[in-house]
Amino acid sequence: MENKSVNQSDVFNRIIRAVILIIVSLLLSIVSVSFAMHHMRLQFEEEIKAISDTKIQQICDVVKMSVHGDEIIADPGIAAQKYSEVFSLMLADTTKSSQSTESYAMFLYSDGGLSMLLSKNSATPDQFAVAKKDISEWLSADNSISVVQNEDSESVLVPIADGSGRCVAVFEYKSTFENMDTLGDKLEGRILGAVIITVAVGVLVFLVQLLIPKLIFNPRKGGQHL
Repeated sequence: MENKSVNQSDVFNRIIRAVILIIVSLLLSIVSVSFAMHHMRLQFEEEIKAISDTKIQQICDVVKMSVHGDEIIADPGIAAQKYSEVFSLMLADTTKSSQSTESYAMFLYSDGGLSMLLSKNSATPDQFAVAKKDISEWLSADNSISVVQNEDSESVLVPIADGSGRCVAVFEYKSTFENMDTLGDKLEGRILGAVIITVAVGVLVFLVQLLIPKLIFNPRKGGQHL
């Protein structure tokens, strides 16, 4: 009886150690893979945003040289039609499969207020940063380009001056990274799911190979050893 109690206690201790080992292994696997995947995701997002920053800056430099404020003041309607066609040819459109969604708009600046002249991939003014910002936040004495960064988007504001140097319009190019965030979340979820399934299968195989020898070499009372 004493030996039987000792054996049962030993088996119970082994089961406890095995359960603890399984739980710790599962947690470590999930945490390590999650950390590695999230780190890779951050690096990928930084590279995409760096490429987007370079592209946006180049586009805004071209816009600043191409758009003439005097034409906008002379006839805003004709200028809007002209530059809408110019921008359509000059600025490459993006697709839904891209990691970022890009849009732009040009606003007439008059009497301290803004009115939209043209836009692409966004129909309402309130979707652009310039419409939400105070004039003093983007308008400077030298009409310099300003950058507005949010959690999932980045905008570059380009003041457009007339011949006297007075700001008469502002161009905004906006890049939104919602597609990239969605892709990152989806990939992280799939990889974590695959890790959990792999660990679960490993645990099942471990338990099976632990139990089969006991069933084979420890027959029921009255049976014979194989």
